[in-house]
Parts: sequence; structure tokens; C-alpha cells
Amino acid sequence: MKSEIVKLLRSCFVFVTNLFENRELKIPQVLSLGIVLGLFGYTFRYFTFPVSVLDWDEITYFIIGKGILLGKIPYLDLWDIKPIGIYLIHAVSLLVLPYDTEVLRWTSFLHLLGLAMVVSTFVKNQTWIQRLFCGILVLYFFSRLSSGLSANSEIYFLFYEWLGISLFFRKNSKATSFFFLGFAFLIKYIIFFDVVFLGMYALWKRSKSTSLFQVCLEMSTFIIPIGTSILVYFFLGHTQEFFDALLTVSSKHQPNETIGFPFGVLLRLFWPLLFLGFITLLSDRKFSSYKIALVALTLTALLGASYTGYYFQHYFLALIPPLAILATPARKVSWQLSLFALVLVLYSWNSISIRWKKDLSHIPDHSRIIADKIKSLGEGTVFVASGVHATYIFLNQLSPTEYVQPVNYIDPLFSKNFAVDISKVMFEVKDVKYIQWCNDTTLETADKDESLNQDFILPLQVFVKEKFKNKTTPLKGCDLYYK
Repeated sequence: MKSEIVKLLRSCFVFVTNLFENRELKIPQVLSLGIVLGLFGYTFRYFTFPVSVLDWDEITYFIIGKGILLGKIPYLDLWDIKPIGIYLIHAVSLLVLPYDTEVLRWTSFLHLLGLAMVVSTFVKNQTWIQRLFCGILVLYFFSRLSSGLSANSEIYFLFYEWLGISLFFRKNSKATSFFFLGFAFLIKYIIFFDVVFLGMYALWKRSKSTSLFQVCLEMSTFIIPIGTSILVYFFLGHTQEFFDALLTVSSKHQPNETIGFPFGVLLRLFWPLLFLGFITLLSDRKFSSYKIALVALTLTALLGASYTGYYFQHYFLALIPPLAILATPARKVSWQLSLFALVLVLYSWNSISIRWKKDLSHIPDHSRIIADKIKSLGEGTVFVASGVHATYIFLNQLSPTEYVQPVNYIDPLFSKNFAVDISKVMFEVKDVKYIQWCNDTTLETADKDESLNQDFILPLQVFVKEKFKNKTTPLKGCDLYYK
């Protein structure tokens, strides 16, 4: 068994080194590039590691990942609409790492570092300093945005997608490429438009000696990850639940109002990349086929981020990899341009990091405070009726209800679109010892707040009034009810 593990690790090492050496980097250069990018990446994000919650979704992924290890079935025992790939990544990490929020920071950081490495070695005929510059652009713009600092699914799926895209442009790597693209799709469906473009590009660029059937056969590896997931649910007898969750994303959960496309926001976020790309194109003037492909991938990423009508900031993180490559000067351009642009990036980071550190230092760690209070009162199962649900993690628990994320049952739109069974929620939490309520509106007056789902609020008020005689307020805006 030990020898097999050694062989596996050796083969993985060979694969990684070959991946980068094919881009004209030798092993010492690959290692030094990885170390320097790692130091920059850690510098950009180290202050977030002690922070428990940067985004609600990351906590949901983590809890469901832990649930998988405990025998829970996603979309049945623990429910959310996200693709299963993001839960599987956390399940794998929790095989060897503790059930702790800091693990979220490390897994996202390592995937982002991997993404920066892949993107930095994407283009041939570039110097080490230019590759470093490209990788730092990726790390910087993910850390510049609030959603990029959290363990959002974009960090994970973009690593596997760009690993696949990098392999796509190499000889005899199409099958492996589309397999990684398939796994990326299993994390985030918005890469669909990228995959369609790459498929059309592969058919267009096929050589005369390559048959149409052979190209389609190579691309068919894309369906292996999603096909495997479907088969697993088929044998478990829960195919319907699996597809219900998939269909919810595209059909049921739609915005209830028209939202204008955020042109101004995108310009404010990405103007440095657009400016650098423009300068690079002026200095290079050579618009090669791979640059045309990168522009196309930028447009398909934009389409994937916006087609749902939900213009969440983190959707647009998918624009960063192609823009970072386009913004990196060609080899024939003087390396001083890359160095000058790098100095500007690091200079601007100083003010941005000061603002992030100041903002994060003023945000109370609600879940940790609530969990500590529960521990002082005596262990017991908690139900997060409102507020951040990282409390489950600090108490080493799963959600007592199938609907892990509180917004699913407390928000009227989510509850309606997802057809949440409130009676089931109330049945599942009937034996809990604690109820967390962190909201600007107190639970006692929540029946007068129309922004809350009254189908949930009214039975919850009755339940608390009958069963929970004690109440404490560990911090402003957060009440803890207990038996």
C-alpha cells in the first residue's frame, strides 16, 4: 500500500512539473515562482484567516461537506441549490483537516494559488518576471474584491477550469482538458458557455487527419464527473432530489424585479486590468489566435456571470484569469513595463488592505460569541433561525434542519422559489435546546416585519413562547433562547 501511495505521489509530481515545463519553465523556476506567488498571496489574505465568516455561502458548503463524511446525502438530508462539486471538495479536505472555519481560508487560498500558477504559465515565450506579474494580478484582484477574499465557489471552479483550458491548448491533451472542465462544471454551472466555445474551437481547429468523431470522443470526458454523480444518486434511489436541485437553479429561483447590468461597478472593479490590457495590446500589436481565444473566453465568462439576472459581484471573478493574461506584456516588450506595473499594484494594495483590516476588525464574530455562550450554558443542539450559521461549526454540529442556510426559510423570495416545507423545518427542530436569532428585528416583533417570511415567523414565535423560557443577549442584535 505504501509503495502504491509513493507511485501516486510521484506520478502527480511528474504531471505538475510537466504541466509547467511545457511552458518553458524548469523545475527550479516552477518552485521559485510558486514560493514567491505563495508569499504574495498570503500577504494579500493573511488577515482574513482568523475571520470566521466572510460569506454565508462558504459556511453552507463547509457544513454540507462535513455532512457527507457523516453519511448525509446532499439534496436529501442537507439541502442547498449549489452543485455537488463544491461540497465534495470540502468533504475531501475534512478527511484530513479539522472542522474549523480557518480550514476554509486555507483550502480557498491553496486553490487560488494553484489558479495563479496555472494562469501565470498559460502563455509561451514569457520571462519569469512576466509570469510572476500575471500570477500577482490574479491574486491581487481576487483579494481586492470582498467576495474574492471569501471561500466562494469561484476560487475552486476557476482553478479546475483554467487547468482544463491550459491543457486544451496543448497537443494531445483534449480528453484530460475536458475532464477537468467537467469537474469545474460540477462546482459552478456558469462555465457552460466557456465549454461550448472551447468545443466549437476544437472542432474548428481540428486537423484534416483528425475525424469529427475523434474530436467528439475526446470532448466526451466532460460528462464523466456529472455522469458519475447522476449514477451515484440513481443507485441511491434519489435521482429526483438531485435533479430537483439542479433545475431549481435555472428555473425556479429568479429575481422578482428587473436589475440593470452593473457597467459602472465592473469598470470600477476591473479598470486597472482593462487599462493594462489596452497598453499591452498597443505595445505588442500582435493579435495572435490565442489572444482571440482569450477575448472570447472573457466574453463567455461575462455571459455566464450575467445570464441569470443576478449580478452578484463574485460571479464576475471569472473575468480575472483571461484579463490577467491579456494584461501581461509579451516577451519582446521590455521587462521594465511589467516591473513598473507591479510596483503600481503593490502601492495600491497598501490602501486597500488598510481598509479591509479596519472593516474586518469592527465586525463582531457573532457565531463564535454565540457558540461560547452556549458552551457556558451547557452543551446542546442549536438551531440558527436567523443570522450567520457558522455557530454549527464552532459547536461541531450539523444543521438540525435539512435547509442548512437560514435565508432559505427566513427570506420570503427564497422560501417561495425553493418551495421550502416550513412544517418540515419546525418538525426537524422540535428537540433543539437553543435557538439563535440575530436580526435587526427582534423575534417578538418579527410578525410585523414584511421583509421576513411570515409562514416561518409565526410558528417560530409560538414554538419559542411555548418551549423556550429563557433568553440571553450575548451581543447587540443577537438573542439566544434556551430551554
